[in-house]
Amino acid sequence: MNTVKTRKVGNSLTVTIPKNLGMTEGQEMVVYKGIDGVIVLAPKLKDPFDGIADLRMTNDFEGVKIIDSEI
Repeated sequence: MNTVKTRKVGNSLTVTIPKNLGMTEGQEMVVYKGIDGVIVLAPKLKDPFDGIADLRMTNDFEGVKIIDSEI
């Protein structure tokens, strides 16, 4: 377990994250204050709906013959 201290930089407080935690410079994080004052840092995830990827459903049953009243 690592122990760190806050430092004042301008009007903000910063915390130095130890290198052995494997984070990279410039990595975006989401930060929030959890239960009992615990500060949580989590990697910011990419929005799966952002971009040009076609997310429409495909017709997996195209060409399948319907027998009787299966619908």
